[in-house]
Amino acid sequence: MPITAPSASNSARAKLAARAVHAFRALFVAFALVACEAPRGTIGAVIAQDDHSGRLFVRAVPKNLAADKAGVKRGDEILLIDGVDVRAMNRHQVHAALAGDVDAPVKLTLVRGEQILRVTVRRTEARRLLKPLPETEN
Repeated sequence: MPITAPSASNSARAKLAARAVHAFRALFVAFALVACEAPRGTIGAVIAQDDHSGRLFVRAVPKNLAADKAGVKRGDEILLIDGVDVRAMNRHQVHAALAGDVDAPVKLTLVRGEQILRVTVRRTEARRLLKPLPETEN
């Protein structure tokens, strides 16, 4: 004899259907709010922070994004973000300082070789890279 689940009463089915409709509406509203948000901006560089020293280095600079347009190069060390020493920041604070509104400025103080450089990067729209970055001369 096959084992079957007990059938739910009509009122139980109606309650379940009402919950599903409510959940769908909540999901739709959340999606609509996200779709209306302004796009997030980024400096457009792949960076890495040393766990021990807190030093922050540029690993790659994809073409035509904000860092590339501002002249940031692969291998640059970022000392300051908007005047704040990166060694005092954790990775979440670094991300919060670098991400924000598209076209908003971010002031970076960089070390390149023996030079100290100050650049202003205007954030570009964040895009997820779908393939590995090619090695660049930057």
